[in-house]
Amino acid sequence: MLLTLSDIRAQFDPEAGLLRFQWAASAGRRRFQRSMSSVAQLLEQGDISVVLLDLHGLPSLGLDEQLWLAANWLSRVSVRAIEQVALVIPPDTVYNQMVVESLIRAGRHFMRYEIQFFSNAAEALDWLVGEQNPAAQVALEQEWQLGPIAVPE
Repeated sequence: MLLTLSDIRAQFDPEAGLLRFQWAASAGRRRFQRSMSSVAQLLEQGDISVVLLDLHGLPSLGLDEQLWLAANWLSRVSVRAIEQVALVIPPDTVYNQMVVESLIRAGRHFMRYEIQFFSNAAEALDWLVGEQNPAAQVALEQEWQLGPIAVPE
């Protein structure tokens, strides 16, 4: 199922225990904390074991956002149910990759899950879901492609 979480486009599949989310490219950073808090609320429910975080469309994170993520968000999203996190980092966003790597180092004592970096979402989804259930991977990819791209105001 596709969801809109403030400025984030998300996909939730309870059978796979998957949450996939990506920043809406047109949104900027207007509602960053509210958007990321919505993701944290889903993760805190404990029904999600694998997460795909796609950084396509995410603007460069400022110091305020980085501090907020480190101080408030990381501990919330590092719940015991999560086993794997796939990070899709576009090749043209070296700055955000460095930010993510520093946040991982800062929050490592919270994180009990495996983290892998990918250059595209298909590879990440294959690692999270496709190895166990190729048909589910195909269905998830189709749903994501057919779903709406724009986030309503």
